[in-house]
Amino acid sequence: MATEPQALVPLVSYKPEKIVLLGDHKQLRPIVKNIQVRNLGMSKSLFERYMGKAVMLDTQYRMHEDICEFPSKESYDGMLKTAVRRPNSVICITSSKNPIQTVFGHVVGQEISLVVTTAKGNENSKVNREESKIAVDIAMSLVNDATIRKEHIAILSPYNAQVSEIRKILKRRGMHEIAVSTITKSQGSEWRYVILSTVRSCPSTEIEKDPSRAWLSKNVGFVGDPNQINVGITRAQEGLCIIGNQELLRCSKAWNRLLQHYTSKSCFTMATDITVRKVASSYFSAQSK
Repeated sequence: MATEPQALVPLVSYKPEKIVLLGDHKQLRPIVKNIQVRNLGMSKSLFERYMGKAVMLDTQYRMHEDICEFPSKESYDGMLKTAVRRPNSVICITSSKNPIQTVFGHVVGQEISLVVTTAKGNENSKVNREESKIAVDIAMSLVNDATIRKEHIAILSPYNAQVSEIRKILKRRGMHEIAVSTITKSQGSEWRYVILSTVRSCPSTEIEKDPSRAWLSKNVGFVGDPNQINVGITRAQEGLCIIGNQELLRCSKAWNRLLQHYTSKSCFTMATDITVRKVASSYFSAQSK
C-alpha cells in the first residue's frame, strides 16, 4: 500500500501523457487524528477526490453473492454485481444447521488495553480474550470438522494486540499456518473463510442510549469507520463470521445497518451457537474436480 506522495513518484520520474488510476474509494482512507489537518481535507483519499471523474467497474469475482449483498448495498449503491459461483459455506447456526455464508456472533467479552511493540514502535492497543478464544475455536472447527486447509482461513481484527493474542493461541494449538492479520494489512488479500474479531466491548450499563461523538470515539473508535468495516467483510470468498458485542456496535450507524441486514437474513446469533458442518474430505475432492 503506497502513500499518496509515493504514488506521485512515477509521475515526476516519467512525465506520462495520460494517467489511469485504479482503486476503491470505499476501502481504507488516511487516518488523521489532528483536527486542524482533518479540517484541511487531508483525511479524504486521492480516489475520493477524483470520484467525480471515475468509471465504476461494477463486477466482482471474489465473494459469494450472499457475502457481497451488504457491501454492495452499503458502499456501492447496490450496483456491485457478482460473476463468480462459490460453494455453500460450512458455517451453521446450532438452532438451524442450515449452511450460511455470513453470520454475526454476539459475545460480551472484556476489552483490555495493552501496550504492544510494532514495526513503528510501542503503541496502545486492545485485546478481548473471550473473542480470541471463540475465533480460534471456529477456525479449528473449520480445519478439523470441515477439512478446510489452514492456509485458506484468516482471522482478522482491527487491533495489533488482538492479532498477537490470537497468534499465540494458534501456535500453542499447532495451527500457526492460519493467517492472522489486522484489517489494515489484509487489504488486497482474500481467503475462503474469514473470522473477524471486532474486540470493542463494555457492560450494558455503560452504553449510552444516545451516544455523543466523544463517547463513540472513546468506546467504538475507528472500529466504526465504514471503510474499515468494508475492507474487513470483503476479504472472504465463501464464509464470513463476525464476532463482537452487538449492543455496543449498534451505537455505530455503520455497524447498526450491518446488524439490521444480518438479522433480517437470519444470520445473527450468539457467538457460542456458531458451529461448523462436518464434511468428509472426499466432498472437497469432488468439488475440486
